[in-house]
Amino acid sequence: MTELIIFGAKYLVAPVIIFAAITLSYNKERRRRLTWTLAVALPLGYTLARLVGLFFAHNQPFAVEGFEPLVPHAVDNSFPSDHVLIGGIFSSLALLADRRVGLVLWALTLVVGLSRILAGLHYGVDVLAAAVLALGSVFLAHKAVLWVGGRQP
Repeated sequence: MTELIIFGAKYLVAPVIIFAAITLSYNKERRRRLTWTLAVALPLGYTLARLVGLFFAHNQPFAVEGFEPLVPHAVDNSFPSDHVLIGGIFSSLALLADRRVGLVLWALTLVVGLSRILAGLHYGVDVLAAAVLALGSVFLAHKAVLWVGGRQP
């Protein structure tokens, strides 16, 4: 079980990103718009996460409670989870391209978050905040791309 938690906490976000990218590339009629949405959503999500992290900061559970995490990690602000933020942005974009694939990728992203909680790297609020920021970033980026492209959001 420990190996599965470590895999989920460290590596599961990579297949989420890869399968989301593949899903985006297969949606030919919306590929350009989705690519621009990704180009806006990633820096927007990262910027929002850093700003939110300035106002609400806490160390990881392993640092606060004094135990060894399953995944070696430096002590820093764990709010919000970067892994869930990135996975959530790619999952949300896949959701725009193909609802079924997007839902599966969101489920995997939440497994990443749960794994990071079980590994002692994050609290639940870190994962929840990252998921909300990912959804919000993609929503805002998608609306902005539609607006710039001359379509009503």
